[in-house]
Amino acid sequence: MVIRTYLNKNNTLIYNTNINTGKNEIAELFYGGYGTQNAYSRFIFSFDETRLKSLYDDNTFTDLSKLKHTLRMTNTGAFDKKLLNTTQGSKDRTSSFDLILFKISQDWDEGTGYEYEIPILVSGDYNYSINPSSWLFARTLEKWNNGDGVYSGSPVSITIGTQHFDEGNENIDIDITDYVNGVLTGNTNYGLGIAYPKALEETITANYQYVGFFTRHTNTFYEPYIETTYSNHIKDDRHNFFLDKDNQLYLYVNVGGQPTNLDQLPTVDIIDNNENVYQSYNQNEIIHITKGVYAININIPTTTNTFEDVQFYDKWKDLKINGADRPDIELSFVMKDSDRYYNINDSDTLPKPFAISITGIKRDEKIKRGDVRKVLVSARIPYTIEQKQLLENIKYRLYIKEGRNEYTVTDYHQVEIANNINYFLLDTESLIPNIYYLDIQVISNLEVSTVKETISFEIVSQSDLRK
Repeated sequence: MVIRTYLNKNNTLIYNTNINTGKNEIAELFYGGYGTQNAYSRFIFSFDETRLKSLYDDNTFTDLSKLKHTLRMTNTGAFDKKLLNTTQGSKDRTSSFDLILFKISQDWDEGTGYEYEIPILVSGDYNYSINPSSWLFARTLEKWNNGDGVYSGSPVSITIGTQHFDEGNENIDIDITDYVNGVLTGNTNYGLGIAYPKALEETITANYQYVGFFTRHTNTFYEPYIETTYSNHIKDDRHNFFLDKDNQLYLYVNVGGQPTNLDQLPTVDIIDNNENVYQSYNQNEIIHITKGVYAININIPTTTNTFEDVQFYDKWKDLKINGADRPDIELSFVMKDSDRYYNINDSDTLPKPFAISITGIKRDEKIKRGDVRKVLVSARIPYTIEQKQLLENIKYRLYIKEGRNEYTVTDYHQVEIANNINYFLLDTESLIPNIYYLDIQVISNLEVSTVKETISFEIVSQSDLRK
């Protein structure tokens, strides 16, 4: 599942001023100025980790090493190469620079300001504000703990990432996995900030050197977010179990139709066709994949007692749910000859033909944000009705369209291969209202085949669900 966590506060701090720009649609990061005048800005933001924390606490995310979090912000100059090296007033669009990502150590307020400069007006301007946060204050009468502008001096000790910008129109794409995982396991989250390195902030130029990014107040699709991906993929080999190969067997636990965790890890006995215990697994050898899903790794070599079409059993024991003991569950699998998997001979294997169908979302369906959809991806042999085609490498891509251009929302991500279905979970709460399109990619014997626009659907506006 891919989850987007949107920002809940942001502000651009202007060097040595009380100006607040918390409601502006654009974060202008600049440095330089006229003559010997020094000026620069820093962007700060925060996000609510509550939902990610709940998914970690209920063991939807069981393995932090397979959890990745990425900060993504869209550059306002990313859409037109003509914007490179342009000058607007006294500002040059800059290039060849670094931006650092730093952590904040105290709470702060977003503010209600909009303007970056003091307006010259006869009457008052309600878009101008000097109420915190600002360069000097985190909150009213509350200074920044580590100096003006959130920090002073070198930011090395609080830097958690750096990105280089060659042309200056690149989007922000910074890995913040360690920071977010630390928050999920107990660290306090006050938010993060983006700034030029100190040496660049103090550089004097004839014109301001700037780059702009969309903030959370943009009226476009390009709102900044934290992208969370969990790569502990399901690949169940129960109906495709080959001898001499590393396989995985899964147990799925549901209560009232909902995935549910066991109170403790189970144990497993592998029983051969003579009803003898072939191999046993203790609790430390059981893998908790995600909520309600458990697995074991198993490799059975070819011997006189293990050959094609022999049926073995996997008995899952010590099952307990909500304090109650449940009976042992005995499942089965049939072994296939390893030659059908390794396929070493004098001929090449042709790519598998397939036809794809999608269920779980109706074509052109209007979906209210907030639920999680289980989208089934069915592959069958062409010109047949129900004859399944076994495919091991299926991915999906989600995107929107702007004219002839495609904007990727979720790049190619692995489809789960369960015992009897292939599926992925679509988190609609992560999707901004728009029309979305789904591509399916299949890789078979080095051939990459993409089924374009297998389905389209619309996420409708429902502002009360937005956090």
